[in-house]
Amino acid sequence: MTELKISVIGSLIIFALTYYGIINKRIHRTIAAMSGGIFMILIGHWIGFYDANLAIDYIDFNTIGLLFGMMIIVGMLGDTGFFRYLAIKIAKFSDGSYYKLLALLVLVTAFTSAFLDNVTTILLMVPVTITIAKELNVTPIPFLMAEVIASNIGGTMTLIGDPPNIMIGSAANIHFIHFIIYLAPIVIIVLFIVLLVFELSNYELLNQDMTNFNEILKMDENASIVNYDLLKKTIFVLMLTILLFTVHHILSLEPWFVAVLGASLLLLLTFTEPEQALKHVHWETLLFFMGLFIVIGGLHSAGVIEIIALEIENVSGNSLVFSMFIIIMISGLFAIIIGNIPAAIILIPVVSIFISHSELGTGFLINPLWWALSLGTCFGGNGTLISAPANLVVSNISEKMGVPISFWDYARKALPITILSLFLSFLLLWLFYIVLL
Repeated sequence: MTELKISVIGSLIIFALTYYGIINKRIHRTIAAMSGGIFMILIGHWIGFYDANLAIDYIDFNTIGLLFGMMIIVGMLGDTGFFRYLAIKIAKFSDGSYYKLLALLVLVTAFTSAFLDNVTTILLMVPVTITIAKELNVTPIPFLMAEVIASNIGGTMTLIGDPPNIMIGSAANIHFIHFIIYLAPIVIIVLFIVLLVFELSNYELLNQDMTNFNEILKMDENASIVNYDLLKKTIFVLMLTILLFTVHHILSLEPWFVAVLGASLLLLLTFTEPEQALKHVHWETLLFFMGLFIVIGGLHSAGVIEIIALEIENVSGNSLVFSMFIIIMISGLFAIIIGNIPAAIILIPVVSIFISHSELGTGFLINPLWWALSLGTCFGGNGTLISAPANLVVSNISEKMGVPISFWDYARKALPITILSLFLSFLLLWLFYIVLL
């Protein structure tokens, strides 16, 4: 019993220090995660609950491989100028209406985030959005906030749209097509309600006349495409990759293999130099994931994860509906406070243990508690500028382009929308899969 307490306390101290390092801007979050992983191994080896061999087992290489492959494919798509082309087209389709412009940016960003990935989508859409806003002589901040919120909501729709879903799909063996079937209806409804709320809350800005619309009409979107041959080959490979994702379980192919296969095929078709392709891989993100996997693996090995799972089981009162509510709210709160990736890495084993200890949701093809975790972590990622990687990307790019977004200004507008989306997701999950089934 004493050894258990020491391992729990030791692992929690390392986790707390790692998290402090992640939110403290004095050091890079990747360095904090990697250092936390190393110290978790050292402390675990010293106390006797963890070692390097065990730590490797906790790294989800399915997640790492899937991210790696998709980064290359989407990055090469960005090299063609496709996203600039898309943004200019959206601006022209707005017909001089800020309402239409916001709605189009939200819907296109959400859809693109679902089938590419929300971080890369935001990375490529934000600079163009700021450029268009400057041409229109209007503040881009509401449009940027709407885009990042839409990217986190839209990314929830598929296995590859948001990092938490990649990890959940890997841990629970949930297929690409299942995410679309079970979560797309909820995501679409929530997205339209959030869009309505966002437009109402920005009524004064959106009700203005678009006085500089002629400047947008002068833009040549076709000039944005700098490499038509690469564009055709990239879109072909992307469509093929998404098709393989939808049937990967039938072909007995792991998602990571599909992503890496797509990236490899694209490199073969385009004769791209490896150095050119690998520049699109966010190595710091992959190392951040690996460090966090090792840190949370230490919590798991020390018994902390099981303690949390048992506490949730005690509070739930053996009620599936209440358990869904608890998991959505806890995962949403975790995502808001510590970020949706750390939240997912912590709570996936919690939910896994909870499901294994109870019979809740066993009559369903996919246990609804996994959908609750996905909705909570992904939607909770909208809470603050540090709650999701896409939010950090928006903050960094906008600041570099002279349009800084205040942490508190963002939170003041995003937190109510985040809380609303969490409650809506629970009600819709309950309605679709408990009441109607």
